[in-house]
Amino acid sequence: MDFYFEAEERSEILEDLTVDQRSYLLERLKRGKRTLFSNELARSKGTYSGSDQELDREINDWEFIELLDGGLGNRPFRCECGMPLRYQYIVKNTETGEIKKFGKDHFEFHTGIPASVVKDIIKGFSQIDFELDEMLYKVMNGWDRKVLTEAKAVNIELPEEIQELIKLDLPLLNRQINRLYRMVQKEKGARRKALRQPEAAKVITRAAPKKLNVIPKVSSPLGVEIHQAIIRLIENTGTTSVLEVCSEINQFNHPFKGFYDSGKPKSFVYVAMVLDQLVDQGVCQLDSKTFDDRWYSVK
Repeated sequence: MDFYFEAEERSEILEDLTVDQRSYLLERLKRGKRTLFSNELARSKGTYSGSDQELDREINDWEFIELLDGGLGNRPFRCECGMPLRYQYIVKNTETGEIKKFGKDHFEFHTGIPASVVKDIIKGFSQIDFELDEMLYKVMNGWDRKVLTEAKAVNIELPEEIQELIKLDLPLLNRQINRLYRMVQKEKGARRKALRQPEAAKVITRAAPKKLNVIPKVSSPLGVEIHQAIIRLIENTGTTSVLEVCSEINQFNHPFKGFYDSGKPKSFVYVAMVLDQLVDQGVCQLDSKTFDDRWYSVK
């Protein structure tokens, strides 16, 4: 979706915000452009055709102050040459303190900064303006907060810039939402890996392998073949856990493969059902249980 407001529309929406929200967004806008200006100048060292000394002088001589927008169809500002402007770039000479005001076509002429660098700076400025418009659009029309719920569910520590927006009750940008979803998926992946290789398996005291003293009768949606595999597994290992069994039965075809968003195998509840039936019939015992796993051994 494209987000774009004219200067007048942008100003009207900003006026409807709280003082803190408006101050944050406007300061963020200026700070972002100042940072981009400095970064682009520094990055241009690798592409500038002049000497490093000449470019260093241009970089050190200029500091971005502000970009003014007169609005659609308006040219209220002036370039140093007198030309009327809609967009006016304002920079300051750090050595003399002199303020220069000009349009994008005279950026290089008044500062000595190469045209290729100016192009990248202006492109970056446009992206920053686009993000402000995206945020204002979401302020007006609402946005999907589902990612915040998911992040909270897996206890993600939110990046500082996202915390600031939440504190001010401002929406997240699409790039921030995507970043948060990647963090959530990474955390879920780590949890799934931990569940597939449970730490408890490294410290649990296992019983000796032993045949069950009776032939048990169990039922579950997993089916007879998997029931038999579970019985063989606990007989051959003496002690096993639900997660170990879930991993073992993946070699069979059944409709409960895969994991929930929480990280637990979809077969977990049915494997636990079978093992609990073995306990009820007196051939196994439940040794321990946690939120993540349950351990059983042959009696």
